[in-house]
Amino acid sequence: MTALPPPDAPAPYVGTRAFGERDQPLFHGRGPEKRHVAETWRTHRLTLLHGRAGVGKTSLLCAGVIPFLQAADAHVLPAARLAHRPPFPLAALSEHNHFRLAVLTSWYTRASPARICETPLGTFLRKNRRMDRFGRQLPTLGAIDGAEALLRTSARHERHRREFLDDLAAAMDEAPDLHLLLVVRDDALDDALDLADRLGQASPATCTLEPLTPEAAHEAVAEPLAHAGRPSEAVAEALVRELRTLRPAGGVQTTARVDPSLLQLVCERLWDDLPGDAGISGERLRGEVNRVLRESCEHDLATIAADQSLPARTLLSWFRGTFGGPRGRAGIPESRLYDDVPKAVVDAVQDCHLIRARLGDKDRYYEIQHPRLIEPIGQLDGGAVPSRPGPATRLRQAHRALADGDPELARRHAEAAVRACGEGDLKVLADATTFLGDVAYEQGDAPTAVLRYREAARICEAVPDNAAVGWLLAGIGRILLSGGVGDPGEAVRQLQAAASRLPHELSIQTALGQALWRSGRTRAARAVFEEVLGHDSRNREALIAKRALSGIA
Repeated sequence: MTALPPPDAPAPYVGTRAFGERDQPLFHGRGPEKRHVAETWRTHRLTLLHGRAGVGKTSLLCAGVIPFLQAADAHVLPAARLAHRPPFPLAALSEHNHFRLAVLTSWYTRASPARICETPLGTFLRKNRRMDRFGRQLPTLGAIDGAEALLRTSARHERHRREFLDDLAAAMDEAPDLHLLLVVRDDALDDALDLADRLGQASPATCTLEPLTPEAAHEAVAEPLAHAGRPSEAVAEALVRELRTLRPAGGVQTTARVDPSLLQLVCERLWDDLPGDAGISGERLRGEVNRVLRESCEHDLATIAADQSLPARTLLSWFRGTFGGPRGRAGIPESRLYDDVPKAVVDAVQDCHLIRARLGDKDRYYEIQHPRLIEPIGQLDGGAVPSRPGPATRLRQAHRALADGDPELARRHAEAAVRACGEGDLKVLADATTFLGDVAYEQGDAPTAVLRYREAARICEAVPDNAAVGWLLAGIGRILLSGGVGDPGEAVRQLQAAASRLPHELSIQTALGQALWRSGRTRAARAVFEEVLGHDSRNREALIAKRALSGIA
């Protein structure tokens, strides 16, 4: 007889977040899709995986396809996300492309960001090839999740976006073993096909991800329950049936598919109350599901309102009136939505998987993510308080906000992450403080950037993380070197301290050479540049500086 789990056992469901690679044992119901995407990706140079927002594209990739390919000994890289930022002071880099840094630091987690920012994509891929046991070159399987950011104009990084697309096209040409998977929402598919043509892949393979079939949804509920030692068949059947049931005025309808994000949310929130048999009435289950969905909507909307400095009741009233009736299913033109709330609010509501975009003949329309939400949306009462995510979640929100071009919201999220950190969150605290230094640096506020980097260095000393301290000192040194705060002598001291911790990092050595030069110590600077060039004869920064010094001599 299988033992029941302890009363405080965590729910074997992920709730509102996407599945990650570590969640692979909990990921069920996507077997055919997992195998189809894996085979398509493995056999094609370019594959587009598309589906509506919240349908589970990230979960399928990270908890399904990538572990499946890893088990088959394929050369598959971690999924890249364009909002990803390494916990690394950007001021320590001489220059960098925002998109290349995000992609390559996701794919190659152990590589130095300083090395990545100086190397073309194709060159980096060629240097990191892998052979099978027979000495044959394996395809390099790289995926970019949320690739919509490559397809739209970037308010902050447009030059970098264009340069990265050129770099990506060159990599597809120079590294024929690269098999690229781009994950996009349905409303970005046409733009993704245009990008495919630019990448020299005019007819890419496409994989469409739909919501769960009733059978797959049943498996996604029943398998974790069974693994936890609970009777599962009747519970799974009842939950799936309830999530497929719509009750518009005057009748009852049944949907053909089940939204996976709703399924995971309801299962996670009702975990402690799920019965071990069929002893739950349909009416009670309906009420419990409505309660979970209503409370989740309230908390998401209240949090968005707080982030955007709006009254929570105002935003809840707008959402209930706009999407809580028939118009929520028919769709509202994008332009009409912006008459009532800012675009940032609409984007945030979509990111919470409450609404989704679709393209009409002449306009983009937004509709309710799933019609099963309409019933609980009609019950919103505006009594929610903003949810308080953990520090790691807040930091991810900060990354996404900055990638979306909202540095002020990014700063607020990062400061909330700092406030939320406890004694066991030193690493997140260091990363969030470093991020705040990055935001200040990118906005031209050098004194604040130096202050934040110094705070982060003190935290990293306590972790301890010697390499992180070295890079933070290098970032401080480069800021001081650029002028506006401090002096070249102080820059020399900071960079010498950084070099003592990371003696093999040539980018720190070149920065030290620049600082020595600025402080009038030309002989010492020349020696540093010559040593760098002895290790890397094509180091651009050292070459330029040595030539300039030669003109002075």
